[in-house]
Amino acid sequence: MHHIYTTKAIIIKSIPIGEANKYYFLITPDLGFIRASAQGVRLDKSKLKGHLQEYCKVSISLVKGKDTWRIVGVETIEHSPFLNDINKLIAVKNVFSLLLRLLHGEEKNELLFSSVESFYDFLVKNKLAQDNIKNLETITFLRILYHLGYFKKSFDLSDFVKDDKLSADILNLFDNKKNLAIVDINNALNETHL
Repeated sequence: MHHIYTTKAIIIKSIPIGEANKYYFLITPDLGFIRASAQGVRLDKSKLKGHLQEYCKVSISLVKGKDTWRIVGVETIEHSPFLNDINKLIAVKNVFSLLLRLLHGEEKNELLFSSVESFYDFLVKNKLAQDNIKNLETITFLRILYHLGYFKKSFDLSDFVKDDKLSADILNLFDNKKNLAIVDINNALNETHL
């Protein structure tokens, strides 16, 4: 009998496989970055179909197979909230693309998940101007790189990576540091060679 793991997850990406299956890329606090398959999820009768959408936050139940995780249950926590705001959707796609670029193996990283979830929740709960959305995205890039060890906390930017709190004040303060942050992010990404 296989053990069922239930954890919170954010669905970063999905890829159709075969006639009715899909492969999902998930970030979780308990299991790290994982890939999981869902059998028959593209069929109209699938109970999982409505819950397994890109950019959803879910409570997901998984079984570890020989080669991959298999999704056996899911409940929606937040249902693709960015589809009606193009600026928020672009920010989510950019952050999730960075995660896909940098994450390769399963490794628990609660701080990384906390940063991504904080970004996600702040976008969902707040009405933001385009400049603040861009600042939020850039701060999240810094935090991701920092939690993965690609970015050393510089004195000038330490207030933005020391914890995962977000507020309108933090976004406004970041305006003065944005150019420095972008240079540091680009340098860190060039050093990764990914």
